[in-house]
Amino acid sequence: MYQKAILASVCLALTACGDPLADFERLSDVPLAEDPTGAQIVTHEADTPPALFGGLFSRASADTAATESDASTAGDTFLLVRSTADASEVPLGSALPFGQVASVCAAKGTKLGKEIDRFPKRGSGYRLYDTNPTTTAPRTFYVTGFRDGCPRQFTAALAIFGAPSMHEQLRYGLPSDEYPYSDTDKAYEGIKARMCGKPKGKPCGSRIKSVERNTVFISTYERFGDTARWSDMLVHNGAVLAKTIKSN
Repeated sequence: MYQKAILASVCLALTACGDPLADFERLSDVPLAEDPTGAQIVTHEADTPPALFGGLFSRASADTAATESDASTAGDTFLLVRSTADASEVPLGSALPFGQVASVCAAKGTKLGKEIDRFPKRGSGYRLYDTNPTTTAPRTFYVTGFRDGCPRQFTAALAIFGAPSMHEQLRYGLPSDEYPYSDTDKAYEGIKARMCGKPKGKPCGSRIKSVERNTVFISTYERFGDTARWSDMLVHNGAVLAKTIKSN
């Protein structure tokens, strides 16, 4: 049942991506919870849980992660600070390595490619653009909706938005001792504590719609099939707060 629920969500997210994804059906058994409800970049290696949708194409019980985060911690309380994870700017047409995010202020109009998703579904919010939706090869994606008005660019073979409510179902359905909290998980806990008044590991509850007005996860995959690496990004209030790169 859980497997079908995740697959249905991903199929909806990928509807606009075109025929290359039509037969892509691999999915791992990620359990869902029954009741979902410094500016310094830190890089390290640690055991991490599957990405927001990271277990869909390749099950990984122990992942090696290189993480970049902009959340500072004090016990179970997470203080969000001004993000520099996406502060660098690159010229239009630059090719970025997988996992890197940069600003491209010159990317406008048709240069963004085809809009394939938006979050939330209504309102301005965040919009995801694919520069070549007819291929499954790694390529440039753009996301708009940032405070400075400049799109963010990254490279991936697949990119999808993920709602905080879906994140909660996946995250809180995993044992924390087996799947430690990643930096994106920790940053989300800070948002949830401030906006929902809920402690770590507890769903937001009735205020989740308020969180989802300006908060979204972006899961990206380096390639199709036997996905070796994937990345999670957490975007909140027009800024990238944290990103985590994971590998099998």
